[in-house]
Amino acid sequence: MSPDDGLMAGKSVEREVLAEHRRLDALFVEVQTAFQQPVVSEAAQEAFKELGEALDTHFDQEDRLYYPAIWALRPDLKPQLHAFREEHAEFRHELETIEGLLARGEFEEACRAIEALSGKFGRHEVSEEATLRSLDRELGSSR
Repeated sequence: MSPDDGLMAGKSVEREVLAEHRRLDALFVEVQTAFQQPVVSEAAQEAFKELGEALDTHFDQEDRLYYPAIWALRPDLKPQLHAFREEHAEFRHELETIEGLLARGEFEEACRAIEALSGKFGRHEVSEEATLRSLDRELGSSR
């Protein structure tokens, strides 16, 4: 891979991840809005299911596709990327916990858990995006 290939790959990954994060942010807003209604509808639960599936796909893509390519290019980032993968596992566990709350009809607790998950995911996004921007700047300066 030439430096130019690495630069294009870095920009492409950053652009893809940023676009995906914005899509996930919109899904979080949709779910949070649905759970603020006086009655939690079946549509609200379906919106949560859609969010969970989208997050799972996103985490899988980062864990299996993006992160291995990045740490091959920048082995020094492996500890940070490993920490992101661990956070993905924690998010998956939190999603399962919320699914259990919903199954038991504990909608207020589920709503609080969704709010907490949204905040944690937002902080995770900021950290990931900063790492990708740093990589992009470094690849850009090596041209």
